Amino acid sequence: MLNNLLAGAIVKYLIERGELMPQRIQDPNKADEPYASCEALNANVLLMEISRLPNFALDRRIETARKVRKTLPKCKIALLCDENADPDIAEKVKDAKMMGLIDGFFILQLQENISPQHLMHCRT
Repeated sequence: MLNNLLAGAIVKYLIERGELMPQRIQDPNKADEPYASCEALNANVLLMEISRLPNFALDRRIETARKVRKTLPKCKIALLCDENADPDIAEKVKDAKMMGLIDGFFILQLQENISPQHLMHCRT
């Protein structure tokens, strides 16, 4: 549930700023997502969350990044992960940036007791 709250907060923040038109992938279990949505929308930026869940695994996200870059070479790709949930994945995300597999990353230190209201009002 925390991941859905975070995604919702990020989308709300970007909409309020008016600089981007964020689109959330509604069904991450759907074959070829988020690649298919990026291609259909001619995306400029792809922000993907990383976790140990199969659809959010780093290897799968790197594979998606490669496919997106091949089709949309100007699309910037960034990864988002929670360092508290998995410090090892956070280090691998940093390595992916150093190897040029992604353009950027966001390493967060989320807490289990964070409220939805706090997430919705964060402006960092």
